[in-house]
Amino acid sequence: MVLSIRSTSAKRGKKIMLLISNEAVQQVLTMEASIEAIEDGLKEYYRGDATCRPRSDLWAPCGQPNSYFHWGSMEGTNRRQMVFCIRIKSDIAYWEKVSEDVWTHEYYCQKPGKFCGLIMMFSLENGEPLAIMNDGWLQHIRSGATIGLGAKFLALPEAQTLGMLGSGWMARTHAMAIAAVRPIKEVRVFSPTKGHRVAYAEEMSRALQVHVNPVEHPGEAVRNSDVVCCCTDSIVPVLKGEWVKEGAFVSSVKDTIELDDSTVERIAGFLSFTPEPLSLNLKQDSGVEAGPRSHSGKYHAYIAGRPEELAQIPPARRATKKIPPEKIFTLKDVLNGKRPGRRNDREILSISGGAIQGIQFASVGGMVYQLVKEKGLGKEIPTDWFLETIRN
Repeated sequence: MVLSIRSTSAKRGKKIMLLISNEAVQQVLTMEASIEAIEDGLKEYYRGDATCRPRSDLWAPCGQPNSYFHWGSMEGTNRRQMVFCIRIKSDIAYWEKVSEDVWTHEYYCQKPGKFCGLIMMFSLENGEPLAIMNDGWLQHIRSGATIGLGAKFLALPEAQTLGMLGSGWMARTHAMAIAAVRPIKEVRVFSPTKGHRVAYAEEMSRALQVHVNPVEHPGEAVRNSDVVCCCTDSIVPVLKGEWVKEGAFVSSVKDTIELDDSTVERIAGFLSFTPEPLSLNLKQDSGVEAGPRSHSGKYHAYIAGRPEELAQIPPARRATKKIPPEKIFTLKDVLNGKRPGRRNDREILSISGGAIQGIQFASVGGMVYQLVKEKGLGKEIPTDWFLETIRN
């Protein structure tokens, strides 16, 4: 039916764009293809054929105690797919104290359990809107794929064990990504909630066809693991350097927030995806703005609020150890052969992020758009609904 509608629309000369659901994305997107798309997109970026704007955050009081409105956006281009993508998300953020030393950053849209994240896609050829896409599935896949790309160059070739801290969506796609680039045979997972880690173990054992063991202490997951992934909502360090074995590859979804000082100190090299090394020596903010600004980390944050409102937000704690510039190297240099990803089997290596989310969304999003069109998925909506005759 969708194909016949599209054919009729084309015959009448009408332009259409697509509304693409998470279910449609899930039908066409694989981890292996996502890793390849991001690597190709980064190569474009290094050649000067693509560009992106790092994530930018806006924080404003929402009238609820211990909560804030949080808006985030990031954008980029992909020349191969000839698309521009902007990813936007609208959240009510709040914070929960899990234990004496652990706080988590939670969020929702409208009500708990509902979320609003969208990818809007436009043509580089004529500027017209092409699609509006739910970001949920693609967001988690592109994050995992980026870590998988890092592991492709940094993890030991024979890496067989994965230690996972966290049991949410990110923990699922990160495990998928690591298994896509390394011969993983065992996963050990820790989550503070026993039911969550047990459910994760059961699901991922089936998905990866490997043994997944839920453990009762984070150290049990990390010790003797060739790869360690931190995929938590914590705003304080969760990984202790004393647990990490020599030669491990370590990843984190929250820059340095999840890593303690000893972990940062033991890591021999941080891979940056930006063309020039990106420093992780983040300035520690002080005063009433410390809360929201610390959650945005190295990204630009625009903040509203009275002192008493700002003071309600618990600041994220990062490792205080400074990372020497010589420890940071770029994927561009690795691809060009100027620097090996791994110099020996004893190095503990990690990723510094790199503020390339726009490249990720444009590269993977552009690929998804083409695949969805080929399969006749997505709901058609008239392009004219989004155009006007008044000059903007």
